[in-house]
Amino acid sequence: MKKILLLTLFIICTTACADAPKQQTKTNTEKVVAAPKIPTTWLAAYMGLKDALVQTDAAQAKTIAAEFVRLLEDVESSSLSTDDKKAVTDVLPGMRYDLEQIQELEIDKQRVVFKALSEKSITLAGLVGVGTTVYQQHCPMYAGGSSWLSFNEEIRNPYYGDKMLKCGVVEATLAP
Repeated sequence: MKKILLLTLFIICTTACADAPKQQTKTNTEKVVAAPKIPTTWLAAYMGLKDALVQTDAAQAKTIAAEFVRLLEDVESSSLSTDDKKAVTDVLPGMRYDLEQIQELEIDKQRVVFKALSEKSITLAGLVGVGTTVYQQHCPMYAGGSSWLSFNEEIRNPYYGDKMLKCGVVEATLAP
């Protein structure tokens, strides 16, 4: 009888211990967080910055602005006319300045600078093209009216974030 009791106790302990690592592994895999997507073009960086402002995330806006500055170096204008190349060359320094400012400011001031950046980005998009469908959107309420670009037709206002998330209209559609 003693042998049966000891054998039963041994089996229970072995089974219980064998299940523990499986539970621990499951817990560890649940905590895995996907790495944030790093933008690869100036337009993707612009959209990431816009989305950070929609989410009222000043820290993320600062991080994306830093990457955006680097991506402006890759803006392709070799196939453009001489006048359009000059226009691109003229708009890029202002965009760099705006992005450097965004890296230093808090959310409300980031949004003020984003308005100026958006105006320049709309100009740049018109000069170099967008490669995909992009919506030019407009909020009549922010600073006398402010526009921005979006990959989505649905309005997500970067100037007010969740305070007035859906304030705005699609002004234009830029085709690829």
